[in-house]
Amino acid sequence: MRISAQYTTEDWKALKFLDQTEWELAVDMFHDRIYSRYVDHIDSLLTRKVSGFAVLSLDCVLVETMQQFREGTRNTPWGKGKQYFVKFLTGTAFSDYFTKTSAERFYYEIRCGLLHQSEAEGSSRIKRGAWPLVELTSNDKSVIVNVPRFHELLKAVIASYEKELLQQESVAVRKAFRTKMNFICRVEGIQV
Repeated sequence: MRISAQYTTEDWKALKFLDQTEWELAVDMFHDRIYSRYVDHIDSLLTRKVSGFAVLSLDCVLVETMQQFREGTRNTPWGKGKQYFVKFLTGTAFSDYFTKTSAERFYYEIRCGLLHQSEAEGSSRIKRGAWPLVELTSNDKSVIVNVPRFHELLKAVIASYEKELLQQESVAVRKAFRTKMNFICRVEGIQV
């Protein structure tokens, strides 16, 4: 089974994680998966004037996936979607822009609105241009999200995660990563 443009499950299963070179290959597999399946496509969509909904929908998929990697889970547990989004948006470099309140608003108004109704809910808006990355409306009930800025920060968070995986002292991060990749590659019975 292909896990990315360049790699298969067999490539993943061949890793023994005995040295740094194998970790570099594992991170390259992750990078190739995330970029060849999502980021490269999102980048090309961003060049289109009215692609904000499509871009942010795909970025929401990546946010949830990245939190699954951070947690080491197969998927987002039932009823934990909001928790995963809030934790990601307030526990990564996004925390410079999101509070718990704005992260919750983003989850309900943007993520759920786009993925369930194909629209931003309430008075939330998806914008481009001179807007901040995210801004609560004056009544704190909705958010305005700058799509290109959100996407660029998401790419930076992914790059930061990849660097963290390459650090030998990142034991818990590496364990969660391997657990998630084992789920993706249908590796059964291997303790990480």
